[in-house]
Amino acid sequence: MKALLRSAGALGLLLAAPFVAPAQAEEGMWTFDNFPSDEVREAYGWAPDQAWLDRVRLGSVRLEGGCSASIVGAEGLVQTNHHCVVDCVQNFSSPGENVVLTGVRAMSRAEERRCEGMAAQVLMNITDVTQRIEGATADVDAQGFTRARDAEISRIESECRGEAADKRCQVVTLYQGGQYKLYEYKRFEDVRLVFAPELNAAFFGGDPDNFNFPRYCLDVAFLRLYENDRPARTPNRLQWRSDPLRDGELVFISGNPGSTSRQLTAAQLAFQRDHFLPWRLSYLSELRGRLIAYSAQGPEQARIASDTLFGVENAFKALTGRRLALADPQGFGVVEAREANLLQSVASSADTSQTLSAAYGDIAEATQTFRGFYLAHQFAEVRLGGGSELMSWARDLVRAGDERAKPNAERLPAYTDARIGSVRQRVLAETPVEGALDEILISFWLSKMREYLTADDPLVRKVLGEESPEALAHRLVSQTRLGDPAFRAQLWEGGAAAIAASDDPLIVFIRGWDADARALRARNLQEVEGPVARAQERIAQARFQQYGQSLYPDATFTLRLSYGRIAGWTEPGGREVAPFTTISGLYERGTGADPFAITQSWLDARPRLNPNTIFNVSTTNDIIGGNSGSPLLDRGGRVVGAVFDGNIHSLGGEYFYDGRLNRSVAVASTAVEEALGTVYGMNHIVRELRR
Repeated sequence: MKALLRSAGALGLLLAAPFVAPAQAEEGMWTFDNFPSDEVREAYGWAPDQAWLDRVRLGSVRLEGGCSASIVGAEGLVQTNHHCVVDCVQNFSSPGENVVLTGVRAMSRAEERRCEGMAAQVLMNITDVTQRIEGATADVDAQGFTRARDAEISRIESECRGEAADKRCQVVTLYQGGQYKLYEYKRFEDVRLVFAPELNAAFFGGDPDNFNFPRYCLDVAFLRLYENDRPARTPNRLQWRSDPLRDGELVFISGNPGSTSRQLTAAQLAFQRDHFLPWRLSYLSELRGRLIAYSAQGPEQARIASDTLFGVENAFKALTGRRLALADPQGFGVVEAREANLLQSVASSADTSQTLSAAYGDIAEATQTFRGFYLAHQFAEVRLGGGSELMSWARDLVRAGDERAKPNAERLPAYTDARIGSVRQRVLAETPVEGALDEILISFWLSKMREYLTADDPLVRKVLGEESPEALAHRLVSQTRLGDPAFRAQLWEGGAAAIAASDDPLIVFIRGWDADARALRARNLQEVEGPVARAQERIAQARFQQYGQSLYPDATFTLRLSYGRIAGWTEPGGREVAPFTTISGLYERGTGADPFAITQSWLDARPRLNPNTIFNVSTTNDIIGGNSGSPLLDRGGRVVGAVFDGNIHSLGGEYFYDGRLNRSVAVASTAVEEALGTVYGMNHIVRELRR
């Protein structure tokens, strides 16, 4: 799902009620080991039992690229969103053949093609390791906290994984350090594409309809998990429901929401509002212009840039909404009220009150420190290359070579034994490279680094040397051999020695200043993340003392369960929005021109389609980016849809939830089934779903 925003009108309604710290009805992205079954039972007269929770957990999937999915067939069949597999579809395209526009339909297992670099994970077990982490960090000062914590996390993950090649272990930080849980996954590296509709069907309405409702999108795709070159046996599949949904029906969403900021302090969110978001929006706005100009050069350029442009436009719209939510004085008042409420609740205990106030002060001080170098940290460490695939591979090769020579507990987290398999798969995947696009991304990143840090900055001078951003980007992209997967494999297997001896321009480029980027990373950990993490632990402990675990943790791209109901809403101006759209509405909305052009396959199938079939649906479930592809489930745990978006009001869900207006949006299983059978002739998949 895309990221989320809230309008000023929604904030006004939210603030009509007094702030209460524990979660409100239908609010929350709950971990599977702390789901509020009693509250659901009180509200709906029924709640999931442990067997239901276990079955849904084992049928839910995390895609490592940042999406969610569900197992819907006994032989590895997986449902997700089209926009979660568009990179894979793009890789099947070639000059003169834009497969993203025409779609993919595998009519047999032999036609199911592997999505290079894609991996899927199923959560098998959750273990509390809080005491172990706290023991390892108990006597460490704030500056050394992250180093000690990460070293212990590395040990726990390595012990968990052992020698199992298909196992992924991840220690997850919850409640900003109040809890640590070990998540054990079964990992599938062989993921193949079964079905993806045409782009105009999957993203009907385009950017104008994005984060809006009514919608008429078939934003769905099917993958298949393979093991040992054969379809995986998946007995824990989720059952499919063909019956239509009902208004008011209880529904659940099981997925991996990426991140939320609901437990951050006012100082942290003020930094986002006043510094980070304005900078990021300016960057994305100008990059969007460059990509649009490149796309206008011809059909091939439009094909090459389409996926990146979609991501930039989506992020720009989402982040604009987030900034509006924080810039509204009433909206920011919600954040300030959270802190005041907690401070007031502990006022009777002088020690706790003093500790809590000091924690807020430490975070404010660290945030102020970060302001002095966050742009350098963003350009050099967080957003290297502006999204360039080639640049990402180069850094991973250089760092993996260095890190693998160190003891496991001393490595950067991404390169520990428990996690490096994902890096290796990504670097060695036979993914085609679009040099022209990488050159645009790199040159723009370099030019903005020079603009924001200034030409006299020592890091900028080291990065650019005597070249212009455009000339340097062209030289790096045109002369590198990293587009060849065999060459990348040679460097990976050769390790530090091969990297040190390489004269590839991108490897030389990264080698020349990676120590500076590492220094910025270390400074951030010591001066910002460490003090903040230590302070957040104290705040989390105060919350637990007051509210127990009636609070849910911020999203961490780990499996969560939300509950809600099928519902429309009333706009602040009084307009009623119904919870369903139907297939007939698609044809009424079509204009014949993009982004409202109906594909030929749907035009041809119109006489055979049931016009009353439910197409898209809105629900009150609490979601955020990362929930894309999550299954929408009924009380029986059956799949009744695939989540792909939120409405415009839900964008402020990054910071707060408003049940009056926040809605998730899903493509209904009824529309998916009708499309597969009637539009695309894939009745063999329909039969597989119904088994």
